[in-house]
Amino acid sequence: MKSIDKQKLRILIIDDDEDDFFITSQYLEEIFEFEIETTWSFQLDDAKQNLVSNSFDLYFVDFRLGAKTGLEMLEEAIAGGCTQPIILLTGIGNREIDTQAIEKGAYDYLVKSELNPEKLERAIRYAMERFKNFTVISENERKFRLIFENAMSLIFTCNENLAFTEVNPAAHYFFNCSPEELKNRTIIELLEPSAAEYIKGKTKTRSNINHLTIKLKNVENEPIIGNLSMNFFENTTGESYWQGIIYDESMRSQAELARIQTEKLEATHRLVGTLAHEIRNPLTNIGLSIDGIIEAGLADQQLIYADIVKRSAFRINEIITDLLNSSKEIKLRFEQVDLNALIEEVVQIAQDSSQLKHVDLHVELANHPVYKSLDREKFKIALQNLVFNAIDACDKDSSLLEIKLVDTKTQPTTLLVKDNGSGIQEEDLNKLFEPYFTTKKNGMGLGLVSTLNIIKSHKAQIEVQSKVGIGTTFRIVFDESDMN
Repeated sequence: MKSIDKQKLRILIIDDDEDDFFITSQYLEEIFEFEIETTWSFQLDDAKQNLVSNSFDLYFVDFRLGAKTGLEMLEEAIAGGCTQPIILLTGIGNREIDTQAIEKGAYDYLVKSELNPEKLERAIRYAMERFKNFTVISENERKFRLIFENAMSLIFTCNENLAFTEVNPAAHYFFNCSPEELKNRTIIELLEPSAAEYIKGKTKTRSNINHLTIKLKNVENEPIIGNLSMNFFENTTGESYWQGIIYDESMRSQAELARIQTEKLEATHRLVGTLAHEIRNPLTNIGLSIDGIIEAGLADQQLIYADIVKRSAFRINEIITDLLNSSKEIKLRFEQVDLNALIEEVVQIAQDSSQLKHVDLHVELANHPVYKSLDREKFKIALQNLVFNAIDACDKDSSLLEIKLVDTKTQPTTLLVKDNGSGIQEEDLNKLFEPYFTTKKNGMGLGLVSTLNIIKSHKAQIEVQSKVGIGTTFRIVFDESDMN
C-alpha cells in the first residue's frame, strides 16, 4: 500500500513555562496527519527574532510571557513583518482576550487546560488552510495592485455621490495632478456638460455604463477624449460604490496621426524628388545658356538683366535644395543626451528673442537626468523651431511660454512647448506640417516640416493642440521602448 506524504511543519512554541511546553509538544507528537518538528523558545528577544524572520511554519505563543503579554508579542511580530500563522495559548478562557487576539491577527485562541491532540490537529489544519488561502489572496492582490499602479488607463472607485475615493497614478497623465488631489473632486466636474448629465441619469438608476466616449477636462481645461466604463457594487457591509476605468482614446488618435504624418512625409519626399528632377534639368540649361550669352559679350544694360536671371536661377536651386533637405530621410549621429541639459541650451539661445518680445519663459525640468538616444544638434534644431515659433506667436502684454519635461516610470517621456499666443485656426491644424504652409508674413513654411522629419527620425511623435486666442501646445512624445 502506497504511503501518503505528510505535510512537514516546523512549529515554534513560545512559552516561559517548561512544563507547559512539554505537555503541548507531547500532544503534537501524537498528531499523525502532519510530520511536526517542535522547537521551544522561552527568551523574549529570541522569540521575537524568530517571529519576524518567519523562520517557522507556525507559532504557538503563550499569553503570559513575563514582562510582556502574548497580545503585545503578537502586535510586535506582525508589525515587524511576521506573516506566518500565530495561535495564542492561555491558561484560562477569556472572551475579551479571545476577541482581541483575533482582531490583532491571531489565527486562533486556545485554552491550555482544554488541549488534546485532536483539538490541536484541528487548530493547525484550519490555520494552515487559512494561511494558504490568505497567501493566494495576497499574491492576487499584489498582482492586481501592480496593474492598478502601472496602468496607463485611469482606474478609480467613487462613492454614490461620484466623488473619487481611490485613483491610480494615471491621474498624473490624464489630469496633471496627483491621485490625492483628485480625491477632493467628483467625476462630474471633469466632464463636459452633456456627458455629465448623461452619467448623472445613469447613476441615479444604478445602471452600468459601458464604453461611453466622453470629453474630459484636465486641470488646465485642456480636452481629453476618453472611453468610460462604470459598474455599481455593493459589498457585504452594505456599502455602495462605483468602480470605473477610463481609456485614453487620444492614444488611438495619436497612432492615426503618426500614420498620417509618416504618409505625408513620404508623399512629400516623392513629390519633391520628382519636382526637383523636372525643374533642375531646365534650370541647369538656363544657367549654362546665360553663362554662354555673357561670354559672347553683352552691353552693360543687357549684363544687368543677364545677372538678374542668373541670380534668380541660383535662388530657385537653393529653394529646391531646402525643400529636399526638409523632407528627405535624415542621417543621425546618436549619443546619450540628457534632455534637461538640452532644454537649458535651447532656452539660453532663445533668451534674447523672448526678452525683446516681452515673453516670460517658464521652464520646468525633470527632477532627475533624463537620458535619450538623440542626434544632439539636429534635435536641438527641432526644439529651437518650436520654441521660436511659440515666441513669434506671443502677441499679448502678458505673454507666457512654458517648456516642461515630464518623465515618470509609468508613462512615456513627454516634452511640452506651450504658449498663450494667438493660437491656430482649426482648419489650419492639419496643414501645419505641409511644405510651404505658413501663417507668418515672412515664413517659407519649411521649419515645421523639418521639425517633424527630425522628430520622426528619432522614433518620437509630435502632437499639437491649439485654440484661437488661448494658445498652442506642442507635445513631443518619446517612444515607450525608450522609457527610462
